[in-house]
Amino acid sequence: MAYIVISDREVCGKKKGESITDKELVDAGVSAEALITANHIKASNTAQPSIKPATEGVTN
Repeated sequence: MAYIVISDREVCGKKKGESITDKELVDAGVSAEALITANHIKASNTAQPSIKPATEGVTN
């Protein structure tokens, strides 16, 4: 999971707008849940959208 720093305070050396990973937070001994609750980070929507192939012969 990746997060984006949204506060003006640095989080594990990352500044506002930079991304940070679960691994970086765990390595620093920091709780992602606590940082989200305190509005320091938010979840990043980095997942690729899933595109399904069209099925032949489908009628609407």
